Amino acid sequence: MQVTFPKLGLEFFLNSTAFSIGTFEVKWYGIIIATGLMLAVVYGMKRAPYFGVNPDKLLDAIIVGVILAVIGARLYYVAFTWDYFKDDPIRIITDFHEGGLAIYGGIIGGLIGGGIIAKKHKINVLACLDLAALGFLIGQGMGRWGNFMNQEAFGTPTDLPWGMVSENTGNIAVHPCFLYESLWCLLGFVLLHFFTKKFQKYKGQVFFIYLVWYGFERMIVEGLRTDSLYLPFNIFGYAPRVSQVLSAVIMLAGIALLIIFKNRKDEFGAMIIDGKMVSTKVKDEVRDEIKALNEKGIEATLAVVIVGDDPASRVYVNNKKKACEYTGIRSLEFALSGTTTQEELLKLVDELNNREDVNGILVQLPLPKQINEEKIIERISPEKDVDAFHATNVGKIMIGNYAFLPCTPAGVMELIHSTGTEISGKECVVIGRSNIVGKPMAKLLLDANATVTIAHSRTKNLAEVTRSADILIAAVGRPRMITADMVRPGAIVIDVGVNRDSESGKLCGDVDFEAVKDIASHITPVPGGVGPMTITMLMQNTIECFLNRVNK
Repeated sequence: MQVTFPKLGLEFFLNSTAFSIGTFEVKWYGIIIATGLMLAVVYGMKRAPYFGVNPDKLLDAIIVGVILAVIGARLYYVAFTWDYFKDDPIRIITDFHEGGLAIYGGIIGGLIGGGIIAKKHKINVLACLDLAALGFLIGQGMGRWGNFMNQEAFGTPTDLPWGMVSENTGNIAVHPCFLYESLWCLLGFVLLHFFTKKFQKYKGQVFFIYLVWYGFERMIVEGLRTDSLYLPFNIFGYAPRVSQVLSAVIMLAGIALLIIFKNRKDEFGAMIIDGKMVSTKVKDEVRDEIKALNEKGIEATLAVVIVGDDPASRVYVNNKKKACEYTGIRSLEFALSGTTTQEELLKLVDELNNREDVNGILVQLPLPKQINEEKIIERISPEKDVDAFHATNVGKIMIGNYAFLPCTPAGVMELIHSTGTEISGKECVVIGRSNIVGKPMAKLLLDANATVTIAHSRTKNLAEVTRSADILIAAVGRPRMITADMVRPGAIVIDVGVNRDSESGKLCGDVDFEAVKDIASHITPVPGGVGPMTITMLMQNTIECFLNRVNK
């Protein structure tokens, strides 16, 4: 079909069929709609963390929302064109690829489906509506070009410079209504996207503005359409369209909601990575493994040695004991006095190495000054070294032939995976070069096909280095060293540091949490982030130690 814009000197030759598979024709209409939908989904998943929405849960809402949106769009269209379908209802399905989707029906169906899943998953509904509004604008802006390919949904005759002429318009220049709505929606998307970055005050505000923005445009454009359903009465001598009245109601509803919520203010920024929640999931998996072993009469045992009365060490040991109780791992504690000699501790380690009923050994660090930590670590059997600190295990990690991993780096990997982020191909910066965290952390990221930079306190232009990171891991041991200007917008920030604030006495991390959370896409808190994962991965390593010995 020939389509021209005479006064602009533009001419197109359109074929509504993109390609055929046998006798089945694939229409451009469907391809364009699907493309718009795909772009909307990609955008929604990318921005979800900013609105405090879990991308995985959002995807569930999107899938159901899309299904009901398509159904709703079709039923809405069929309801107002029933004369065409009543004699052959099967056309409702068979003619689907030819077109015939009503936007309002799609919006209603999508909101119902997405809303149900959002409530089920306990997702903030208003935040989902904001994302839906931005997605609608992308989909509507793209989808109207499907109308262009079908040469439908055009307007009344016009002598404006952009008048469109085709066979379907009766070879008369008409308003290209598809173009009006497409440009309006795409402009609305751009404006609202930047609005969310700087000016959004509360969840739901973007959706309310969308109602006003789209309702206003649709009310005007519907007045130009020639294929709209008219109401059976006049208003001030004018016969309004059904969609015009509906658009006006939507616009007024949006205005009313903006007025009602004008004083509301919500927090926005990064999605907080809940280390406790992620650790519970992993611990539940360990517990299931332990239960299966216990049913076979097999018991996994972790021996924990603590020397002295360091308060922090005592807290860590107690937390490890609780984790053992939760997962079903047998826990043995050896509490030694602060005056214990190195020879005495080495003797105990040897005894535990030789005990068949002990699968894992952990000596809590730090140790008193009279004891050489390196010698103690090297004395622990590599097969029972659940901390993975022994030189043998460190070496295996470096060559990628490891049985188990250092607990903190392994926990960090689990936290990153929990965000739904694909590590492969990402720029990762690790701040810190310790043997316990920094170096093995970098190796795990390399093994996941990331591009890794190791930085530290003496790195020149550190802020420039950290701003390159898609994933930034801080393990340097300096309170609030990582400030907002050092973080790329949208980066995942993992704070390994545990420090004591000199003024408040409260725990804080290496990251200035309050400043960075407004920039990052995901961030771990301190406490409650990496800490719980470290202990959980210790449980996982204990299982691995046990299974490795059993399978030898």
